[in-house]
Amino acid sequence: MKRLLILLMFVCLCSSSAFGQSFEWLPGSTYDPSIPTPESVIGHKVGEYYTDYHMVINYIKALEDATGRVKVFKYGQTDERRGLYLVAVSSPENMNRLEEIRSSVARLTDPRKISDAEAQEITQNSPAIGWMNFGTDGNENAASEASMQLAYQLAAGQDELTSSICENVVVIINPCLSPDAYQRYVTWIKSVTVGKHGSPSPDAVSHQREWLMNTNQNHYSIDVNRDAFALSIDVTRQAAKALRHWNPQVWVDNHGTPDTYFFAPPVTPVNENYPPSTLKWLNEIGKNNASYFDKYGWTFMKDETFDMYYPGYFDSYPSFNGAIGTTYETDGGGNKGMVYELTDGSYTTLRDGIHHHFTSNMATLEVLSINRQGILNDFYMFRKSGMEEVASENVKRYILPPGKDAGRLNALVGLMQEHGIEVYRSDADFESRRSQTYFDRASKRRTFPEGSYVIPAAQPQKRLLKVLFEPDPKLEDKFLRIVAEVEKRNEKLGTAVQKERHGFYDVTSWALPLTYGVDAAFTEDDGMDNLSPVTEKPEMKGSVIGGKAGYAYLIGMQTDDGIKAAARLMQKGFKVALAKKPFTNSGIDFMKGTFVIRVQRNKETLHECVNHVAEATGAKIYAVNSAWGDKGISLGSRNVVDLVKPNILVLTNSPVSSTGYGAVWHLLEERFGINFTAVRADMFVRVDLAKYTAIVFPDGSSSGLAQYLGKRGAEKLKQWIGNGGTFVGLKGGAQFAVEHLEDVTDVKVLRKIPSGDEEKEGVPVRIIPGSIFKADINSDYYLGMSYNGSLAVQFRTQNYLSTTKKGVNVVTVQENAHIMGYTWPETEEQIAGKPYMMDIPFGRGHAILFAEDPTFRNYWRGLDRLFLSSILLVSKSGRGMY
Repeated sequence: MKRLLILLMFVCLCSSSAFGQSFEWLPGSTYDPSIPTPESVIGHKVGEYYTDYHMVINYIKALEDATGRVKVFKYGQTDERRGLYLVAVSSPENMNRLEEIRSSVARLTDPRKISDAEAQEITQNSPAIGWMNFGTDGNENAASEASMQLAYQLAAGQDELTSSICENVVVIINPCLSPDAYQRYVTWIKSVTVGKHGSPSPDAVSHQREWLMNTNQNHYSIDVNRDAFALSIDVTRQAAKALRHWNPQVWVDNHGTPDTYFFAPPVTPVNENYPPSTLKWLNEIGKNNASYFDKYGWTFMKDETFDMYYPGYFDSYPSFNGAIGTTYETDGGGNKGMVYELTDGSYTTLRDGIHHHFTSNMATLEVLSINRQGILNDFYMFRKSGMEEVASENVKRYILPPGKDAGRLNALVGLMQEHGIEVYRSDADFESRRSQTYFDRASKRRTFPEGSYVIPAAQPQKRLLKVLFEPDPKLEDKFLRIVAEVEKRNEKLGTAVQKERHGFYDVTSWALPLTYGVDAAFTEDDGMDNLSPVTEKPEMKGSVIGGKAGYAYLIGMQTDDGIKAAARLMQKGFKVALAKKPFTNSGIDFMKGTFVIRVQRNKETLHECVNHVAEATGAKIYAVNSAWGDKGISLGSRNVVDLVKPNILVLTNSPVSSTGYGAVWHLLEERFGINFTAVRADMFVRVDLAKYTAIVFPDGSSSGLAQYLGKRGAEKLKQWIGNGGTFVGLKGGAQFAVEHLEDVTDVKVLRKIPSGDEEKEGVPVRIIPGSIFKADINSDYYLGMSYNGSLAVQFRTQNYLSTTKKGVNVVTVQENAHIMGYTWPETEEQIAGKPYMMDIPFGRGHAILFAEDPTFRNYWRGLDRLFLSSILLVSKSGRGMY
């Protein structure tokens, strides 16, 4: 009987307004009949069917052709060559002076160049700018669908609310920030939906997305909504540039799909670098949203789940650029398809999800329209008060001295410029009386050489600079009290009872000098003498030093550009070797870990190719005319080991983490130009492994990998390693090797740390929410040759790996290692001495295990060479690298 009632309810639902029958998006509104409706262009009512991306763009272009309220701008292109567009909507009067409005608002972003009186005149007379962002997570498709209805309302609406918004606000609509992910999802869900609307059952295939469809990532499977400060991919770089061009005062990032709609204010922790005005306006916006939802009797939630601590979200990043940024999560569409049965037996539809987004966006624009002057004034004060705060704060400057890897340092400086952060270069040596580093927190006198980059804290982008560089990020006291209360409640629960989550939504540390692995200091004194502004992104110019080589070309492995150049030569089929000992040749000192490309053993085209590679990569390549070593080894030494041409297999698809695979993919293909073959986990047993020199298992589920590969696949992989293969496991991939490749490693997964009392089980490892620690690297070993001293590593885990006794612990966590991020009282003691990277021999091959993912989110650039060494430094004699 119950099933019959549910079926009847579903039949009624499918014949109701949720699927194409007329209803009012904004009750009481009338529309200009000369303006095309979405249906007239895309062929169906919004929410009635799924809309392809090109049809969304066709519609906004049709609006531009039809009315003076709309102008469309193309601001970029995706990896899959889809155009990226913005829609500006306002009154015809505002649109006629759109550039004047944009330029006036932009003047508010530099309080050094404008007086308070001039700022007040702008805030009194200029419309505000509101950015409504859709499709950051492309598979949450109700957002991009809602963008069309919002654009139509603002372009054609003749009601009082719409007219007020258009008079007081220039609305920027981004219909889809990540079109590649959006179109991928729309194509998939169309292909699997059974019947006209699909089944509402949560068991239906349209609600159980496949691996690649269960993602909100870009072409490379990078999480767009975690990349806003890293700007590692094209879509985020282009969006950030457009953000700085328009300088909106309000930014709404529209998402999905919980069972209940979410809007502002956010849950704790909220980053303490926002001024009080941010939360003030978020509360006002939330209250107005609630008033509209209450009129409909709609359910919603606030200050739950979604925080604003991590600066890589597309609500927090705009907020660190002066906007009132917020996330809205709708309850229809996305993984809920056209229609979805909730736990209480009621239904939510794609149309519902769109309508809720439409309503909250209009309500938010109403707040901006009514409070235009106050919000514009707070936008101005965001930067002015930020600069004024520097006087009472400890850090006055961040210093980036020249290091061994100028290319990576230049990349970080270039990133700062993309963020609009001012950077200077010292024209002479200078001294700081009180400075610290991330590794040495003792305040002391330090001297910095000419050529050091100086980033003053007192600048308009101070708040963004501080959150990206600060050595001591703070979590709110309110949040820490909640964590303590949760922990007390969890202590009362038995081992078989699911524990309450502590509330960490994301990582708690990310300082860019650490993730980039560059030397950095911060000073308590200021000073701007002998500094020149850096106005263009610094670039490395590669060159071949010494002309045409008579004996060999030499490339250092101590820079990213160097290892990139060597990889390109190897892939082109040139024979490359590696010197494991230091030497002096032609009066130049070369470190251990120098690539050697001998002329006599390679094709004549080597000379021309070396020049091209140097220019393309920025590497310095040295030409030498003899194998004779002035000091150290000669280049004919047995300590110069021949490397094999890399042929790399990377495991992909479920149960591999999509973002884990994506980070490996982007690093290899886009950043270093290294070819590889992606193989599905469920096809692994059918693959001829003998042709591959290295196999990479990215982060993923250890038990899932065991299930997909089965005993046959695990045994096949084990035999391949024993026959001379190099296996590289990242986090979950490493755990799989430990737990399911019998005898390959002598390592254990530690979920509890022994307490010293044999009668006790040990202390469980509590989850580390993305905290950063100091680690030592064995730079005498071949995998560590490209590094010296200490480096920073991040842990996001609820277990550790034990050390190896039969292999080499290449990177291990130091004693008293904590640098930043949240830790539990026992964490620092538990993690001390734990390995981050190990190399374990097995037969003629070896397994290289990373306890964490060194490619995480594409912004741990300082660890790139660790990972690349593991897949490129493969000798012809298997374990000959030892």
